[in-house]
Amino acid sequence: MYKETDLAWAAGLIEGEGCFTLHSKKHPYLLVDMCDKDVIERLKTVFPFGNIRGPYISKKKPTHKPRWRFDAFGGKARHIMIYLYPYLCERRRAKINELMENT
Repeated sequence: MYKETDLAWAAGLIEGEGCFTLHSKKHPYLLVDMCDKDVIERLKTVFPFGNIRGPYISKKKPTHKPRWRFDAFGGKARHIMIYLYPYLCERRRAKINELMENT
């Protein structure tokens, strides 16, 4: 289903640029936000059911590069969490455990 190298790459990206949290205080949510559209597009090829949003341009800092976002909610976020879990470090695993227990 997934290549191990793709999962390891995605886990590294999320360790550095992403977060796991709750959306509307009840749904698991994954967010990766960055200026590199090509990297966000690659993440979408690994998890095609996620969403790409953007570009977001800062009104306060218009000279900053546009930002792009990959996100997944609910069951889609859970799916990603389960597959990436073995590749993630302790802090991210603890957050996934917390989200899985409370949703």
